[in-house]
Amino acid sequence: MPLLLMRIILIRMERPDAKSSTTLAAVARPVINYAPKVIAGELATVRRSQTTPNGQPPILFLHGAFGGPEMWRRFIAPWFAARGREVATPDLRTGPHARLRAYVAAARAAADALDAPPVVVGHSLGGLIAQHLAAERPVAGLALVGSPGPFGIAPSLMQLSTVRPRALAALLAAQAGAGALLSVAAVRETLFTSDTPETWIREHAPSPAPESPLALLDAMTWDLPAWMLARRAPTLALLGAADAFIPPTDLMALAAFYGAETAVLAEMAHGAPIDPHWKRIAWRLDAWMEEKVAPRLARDEAAALV
Repeated sequence: MPLLLMRIILIRMERPDAKSSTTLAAVARPVINYAPKVIAGELATVRRSQTTPNGQPPILFLHGAFGGPEMWRRFIAPWFAARGREVATPDLRTGPHARLRAYVAAARAAADALDAPPVVVGHSLGGLIAQHLAAERPVAGLALVGSPGPFGIAPSLMQLSTVRPRALAALLAAQAGAGALLSVAAVRETLFTSDTPETWIREHAPSPAPESPLALLDAMTWDLPAWMLARRAPTLALLGAADAFIPPTDLMALAAFYGAETAVLAEMAHGAPIDPHWKRIAWRLDAWMEEKVAPRLARDEAAALV
């Protein structure tokens, strides 16, 4: 691997951050609110009512690297919560030197806090974590948005180094702790399409934060999903046509190894959940759950009664 790629992983190895020493026990404490909005908290769960309509499964949204659950809390999670869905948006970050398995454990704790096996929706690194969950437990469905394939983030880093060097430079700056200093142009390069308005980026794009280098190393080589153990749940994989991180081969791998239904989203990039056209993601997820997840759950329930 080129030395420049290793730099993004190792640049903060010797910079411990005392403020980021959140324990897994703290992450696992649920914060519940019965209102159609996503609230702040280590594990935010939103419910409009005590039970979801028509027995619909809860939705567990998992965020990616260099950021937190605001990627989902900004638009899409509240959109589903306002429609009566039980929605959880946990913060998976447990410390500056956490291993990927700690992120998976935080996601597992969030799933355990829900009333039923959830539809797991993962963005970016959160998609890899979602694949880990699907390999170890039943899930109602698996939706992967701008997600690496089962072979981890190495293909993403290779794409960044060879095709999108300016996006890689922005990540290096974020890993060095300078995410808040990135220009609008740099943020646009990493998360948005070239025609995204500057005002939208300034208002809605969170400043990227340093990521645990050990978690990134694990996601590259040491701790990949056991895809051969994944339960055959309905799976959807979406990729923005202008995604700077995820190569199309990852989308093909998700289709090949999980039987995922796939789609490339025109005029969208890696930051699709906070894109000006974010409702396209919400509508697509909602339609897929109605067409694929709900019938599968109904068949499973009918079979259990036989």
